[in-house]
Amino acid sequence: MINLNMFEQLVVKNLNRDIRLIVNPDQNKAISAPTDQSQFIVAGPGSGKTTVMVLKILKFIYVDDVNPGNILATTFTRKAAAELRSRILSWGDILKQQLLNDPEFADLHSKLKKLDFNQIVTGTLDSISEEVLRNHRAPGSPPPVVIDEFVSNALMMRAGLFKDEKHHNEDLRNFLIKIRGGSSFGLNTNEMCRCLLEIKDRVYYDQVFWDEFSKDEDPGVKVAYAVINDYLTELDEKLLYDFSLIEADFLDKLRDNKLESFLKDIKLVLVDEYQDTNLLQEQIYFEIGKAALKNGGNLTVVGDDDQSLYRFRGATVDLFTNFKTRIFKELKIDPELIYLSKNYRSTCNIVDFCNEFSVLDGAFQPARVKGKPPIEPARKASTEFPVLGMFRSDVETLSKDLTKFVKEIIHGDGFKFEHCGKEYVIKVDPMEGSPTDIAVLMSSPLEINSFKKKRLAHYLREDLENANHPLSVFNPRGQNLERTWEASVLCGLLLKCVDPCSTIQASIEKLPKTAQRRFESWRKTATEYIETDPAPKDHLGLKDFVTAWQNRQPLGKKKWSKDVALLDLAYKLVTWIPSMQNDVEGLVYLEAVTRTISQIGIFSSFGGNIVFDKKFHDLEYNSIKEAYWNIFVPIATGAIEVEESLLDTLPDNRINIMSIHQSKGLEFPLVIVDVGSDFKMDHHKNAFKRFPNEGGKTCDLEDLIRKCSPLDIPDRSGKDRAFDDLIRHYFVAFSRAQDVLLLIGLDTLENGYKTKNKLNDLPNIGTGWSRDGKWHWRGLNNIIKI
Repeated sequence: MINLNMFEQLVVKNLNRDIRLIVNPDQNKAISAPTDQSQFIVAGPGSGKTTVMVLKILKFIYVDDVNPGNILATTFTRKAAAELRSRILSWGDILKQQLLNDPEFADLHSKLKKLDFNQIVTGTLDSISEEVLRNHRAPGSPPPVVIDEFVSNALMMRAGLFKDEKHHNEDLRNFLIKIRGGSSFGLNTNEMCRCLLEIKDRVYYDQVFWDEFSKDEDPGVKVAYAVINDYLTELDEKLLYDFSLIEADFLDKLRDNKLESFLKDIKLVLVDEYQDTNLLQEQIYFEIGKAALKNGGNLTVVGDDDQSLYRFRGATVDLFTNFKTRIFKELKIDPELIYLSKNYRSTCNIVDFCNEFSVLDGAFQPARVKGKPPIEPARKASTEFPVLGMFRSDVETLSKDLTKFVKEIIHGDGFKFEHCGKEYVIKVDPMEGSPTDIAVLMSSPLEINSFKKKRLAHYLREDLENANHPLSVFNPRGQNLERTWEASVLCGLLLKCVDPCSTIQASIEKLPKTAQRRFESWRKTATEYIETDPAPKDHLGLKDFVTAWQNRQPLGKKKWSKDVALLDLAYKLVTWIPSMQNDVEGLVYLEAVTRTISQIGIFSSFGGNIVFDKKFHDLEYNSIKEAYWNIFVPIATGAIEVEESLLDTLPDNRINIMSIHQSKGLEFPLVIVDVGSDFKMDHHKNAFKRFPNEGGKTCDLEDLIRKCSPLDIPDRSGKDRAFDDLIRHYFVAFSRAQDVLLLIGLDTLENGYKTKNKLNDLPNIGTGWSRDGKWHWRGLNNIIKI
């Protein structure tokens, strides 16, 4: 439609992105490429990879006249996919309107008006798989139904582990202990379920020869094989898929030439976050890529091996670092290698800090893309703050001093300090800034650890919310769902309504003891809450409502229904729980519980309903019993988690406390990274979080599974992979900061700790140690202590 020069001018003028060759040669090279040029784009943090992907797509449309329906773009998370789609639509429309308003392009107006950017296929690979299989299925066949991860947990527990009481099988337990590095700590029913799902996912993701794997000499493998098959059989009978199954079915149909109607339209394939791809997904991309190349198009992948965080979900970073070799072997093409190294996010000091950190460990360099250049600072900042550090003797003091620091920044005159004869002031802009400018990143945001000991996240919430000028915290992952007050009171009220005297609960054999204890705790919480509810005159109170349900009495003029949706009951009860209506964390917990009820209704015999019929009392009993097994037991035993999909939008006016994994793809003016508030000494129980002694559960499972996979056993040892992943972990955390980066922890990280009058160092990757035992940032003198 228009030439490349005009496209670049429109982008610079209307989108404020200068992609001209003279200004940004790397982005220009990626965006301006011809339609038949495949690319391998290695994009460092803050380098504008989303900008490049979107403008590359729009260039194909506006310059190369590619139909939007011929383009497929995918990324790793739902949030990233939504952002990608939103930016394509908004930027595409801005350029479209500019051209429509310019009489010089009057001959294009008719064509421009027909442009529909919604035709571009975007999403995560599992969502695209589901969409394609639904739209291109055989006549008369049912559409695929994909269950969420938390439903997978519940189904594995009910259909797999609890069947024939396999959760008590000693061979199975011993096998799971082995792949957990020999530790039996915390191996409850829920953890067994998670391990089995991880094995099942790896079997699909690594394209494991399943029958060969099942012949392992360990008797526990055969039990695990049976449990997983029971789970898969249940899905098959219910015509359901989980995420790995839908992708596996998608690949099978691609290979069997059953999706030719989809492939004939594909010309351009763009894959974001390719460093988190697994073998199953790689094979899907190669199959689609074959069609794109045949249609005169290309396959382009974008990612950064230094930001690969999802080995525990089956990601294989080697597929990214070896991409050029692998795609040449499969598709006989040599993609153009492009490095996006300019960082538009962070100050020069932060970029330099990240660069230095990434090369400290010489043994890490072979695990990176060969020839990778350092990040280049490209942002001009009004003030270049040095990287800061706050280290205190105990976690309580650290929390109080950190709270004081934050309060000064937001409500005070700013935090002031001096360095090299220059005075600095860190202050949130009262006109534009807010507490959301600040993020506290941790390995885990849990507020209470497994030993019931309070962690920094707990003290921070307490100190920030209780001091003068209180600041609210957003940390919905600070507690396990089943332990939160909101989930406890809602589930307790539901139990008191449907099974008021625990009669049905008591009649169910072999309920897990952990679930029984949690049920009683929920009921107690609900009872206490009912007693505090002041029933307004002329209005139905909570106690009246629950009593009416317990007695199966009609409410008001309405007749008692014989078939009641548990989800409807939950929403009625929520009207008496203000924090589940008005508080953003409470809303997250409500969504987690209600999504569990609604999703599990998909495969429930009663559809998530409770049946009341005096003539058929068994129906009532069975519907409530099924609700126990399908809904309440999974929640009570911890199988249901607060997922990332429930955290798509961060709330205004709250300090964000989140895991480093959650922060991936985000950026904040001030980032506080906890590099060791849990570390008082060199203890083996926390070594995996700072200086690994071994590969750990994920690497051990990877080694076990890949013996029966085309990938074969990894070249790097489990211990080396654990170190590699920990370096990437902290690299992602440090590179989230735009203006200020603050490292926090106990002073043992800085000064060491004493045992019998001996001073010991505390090795920690996050504070500049390398795996050969060298401390490159000894005493942390490379950062300014506050």
